Amino acid sequence: MAIERPDRRSAQFTKKSIAPLRFDKALAVPMEWIYGQWGDAIYTPGTLADHERQILAFCEDNGVALNSKSRKKLLSLVIWKKHLELVESAQSLMTAIGKDEFNDFNLFQSLVNKTLKALKLKLSATEKKAILNAVSWYDETAHRIIKTKVKLTGDKRSKLLTHLGCEGKDLPDFGFYPTEGKKGEYLTFEPCSDLRDHESIPLKGNIHDYFKAEVIPHVPEAWINLDSVKIGYEISFNKHFYRHKPLRSMEAVAKDILDLEHQAEGLIAEILGVDVAVVSGVGHE
Repeated sequence: MAIERPDRRSAQFTKKSIAPLRFDKALAVPMEWIYGQWGDAIYTPGTLADHERQILAFCEDNGVALNSKSRKKLLSLVIWKKHLELVESAQSLMTAIGKDEFNDFNLFQSLVNKTLKALKLKLSATEKKAILNAVSWYDETAHRIIKTKVKLTGDKRSKLLTHLGCEGKDLPDFGFYPTEGKKGEYLTFEPCSDLRDHESIPLKGNIHDYFKAEVIPHVPEAWINLDSVKIGYEISFNKHFYRHKPLRSMEAVAKDILDLEHQAEGLIAEILGVDVAVVSGVGHE
């Protein structure tokens, strides 16, 4: 069973935070080196091809493994220009929004969406996510990030309660939080994967009871991801199959050591063609 906690993020546009957008994450090391060597000239057709040998030599010398796909990607002007456009879009957003820090990512994301529309900048969901991730960070003091706002009434609410096996008052334990002043309206929050925890519960145990007794007292903002529950068996091999063997006595260990010494002396004598007694006497005058 997965125990989720809300993602809380602060965000701020800065030159430093958007700079990494110039490079593909998987190829950040060689791309950063390439840009450091040739700067904006890298966006000129032919530059990558002209320096291909140097680029590949750098990758080999620095342990950067390249398969055919990643090699093609690294030397592709299209990929380089795609990341340049991402940086330019982030710079346009920074100019329009400013460099103020936001501790409410919901407000920040809404402002970014409005600004993109006003600037007539078209970004794919992946590109927008890349920019948002680049300029934001986890902050336990920030507001929770809202995932969805749902209306739970009538049959929809009844089916959900049946599925969860709980009463209406227990919905927050499963990630549904009622909004203030709007009956039947609930918020769900984005989970933080870094804070996700997993619990193992005895088969005959009750998931919700366990959660209320063992989790909520320590992490009040946590909720149960019921869809993650898996039923299975856990076998302790040490408990059922391990057989303790008592340690050997010191006398037995000492005897083995002496036997090995005698064998070694005999082997050395055989190699050197000398008497064992002579070998045994080396260093013992």
